[in-house]
Order: sequence, then C-alpha cells, then structure tokens
Amino acid sequence: MLSKHYNSADARKLLAKFKVLVEVLAIDDKIIELSLVSDFKDFEDALQFYTALENNLAIIITRNKKDFKNNILPVMSAKKYLSR
Repeated sequence: MLSKHYNSADARKLLAKFKVLVEVLAIDDKIIELSLVSDFKDFEDALQFYTALENNLAIIITRNKKDFKNNILPVMSAKKYLSR
C-alpha cells in the first residue's frame, strides 16, 4: 500500500517507525487452518480475524469494515477508534 505513494526506501522508513508502535503477532498452523475453512471471502481477512481471536484481542481496526460482518469481535476504522 505504501509503495503506491512512496518509493521503496521511504516506505521502509515509515514501516520501521510504525513497528515501534505495534506488536506483530505470529500466524501459526492453527490460525491458517481456521482461516482455510472459514466463511471469509478474503483469506487475508480471515488470517487477521483468527490472529486477533487467538491472541485475545478486543477489537479489529481496519479500512474494510464490510469484510468483517457478523463477527464476535468489534470492528472499526482507525479514525473511529482514535476518536473514541
């Protein structure tokens, strides 16, 4: 996504700064299996959902709320999350 707006070097610098703010969670065999048999249309959305679920996260923050309908975790945009 960043490469649409930045060159490779600048995109990497931005990602390095962002990495300081977040913890990257592992995707293991169980998460992949759950994602493969899920009803999600998009496999990457399933990976995000089951990673959040398996790590007991309280919320999913995404630009594509419509891809996470009828889930047991609250889903909101970053803008809404920051404004609450």
